[in-house]
Amino acid sequence: MVPVAASATSTTPTPGPTAPSPRPTPTPPPPPPSTAHYKTHLPVGPADTGPVVAAVQQRLIWLGAPVRLTKVMDRATLAALAHVRSKFGLSSGTSVTASVFARLSSLTRSHGVLPAACRTSGPVLCVDKTQKSLRFVRAGKVVLTTDARFGSDALPTREGTFHVQRKDATHVSSLYHTSMPFAMFFSGGQAVHYSPYFHRDGYNGHSHGCVNIRDYATAGYLFAHSPIGTKVVVYRS
Repeated sequence: MVPVAASATSTTPTPGPTAPSPRPTPTPPPPPPSTAHYKTHLPVGPADTGPVVAAVQQRLIWLGAPVRLTKVMDRATLAALAHVRSKFGLSSGTSVTASVFARLSSLTRSHGVLPAACRTSGPVLCVDKTQKSLRFVRAGKVVLTTDARFGSDALPTREGTFHVQRKDATHVSSLYHTSMPFAMFFSGGQAVHYSPYFHRDGYNGHSHGCVNIRDYATAGYLFAHSPIGTKVVVYRS
């Protein structure tokens, strides 16, 4: 019987799995220019043009103002500025000074990006206490932006994620005996609703914890398009 020769054992090492090539670290986009970048070009006023005006317009757009990036301090931009001055207690005038631009930048430090909780499917009442605004968002898209007023330090509007629990188009407060048209209750007795007092007095006052809307037609639209279960997000940007 012929012996079977043993097979030769290879001395060549078996190659291990190839390590993936490291992916290059993505370069983050540069931050927008700071207030200091524009400071030497401020103030800007009626009919002025250029990139500083565009920067002002972009911040107004982030606040929900109906302006366009024309790079011209046009009538729409001046009207939006007048509204912002009144809303946030800024000095009167038609020029954007360094202090006004700094306030615009502070108010829009989120650069128009909504919280993730507001960018879900379905309608969302996205309430920004910093910008004193309510945005009606559907499928992540802002449908409309409107002024909002909130409670005092003693009776604050609660922050967090809630849902519309009940609705009453002709509600009258049993506690304060005040009219609350188009009321959408989201946290106990706190509701989003039209306020005739907000309409009359503006920001010279506050609610008892509710989210006040001062435009009647807008409040009616929100009521009609926000069914029971609609998400309500109250936050500070």
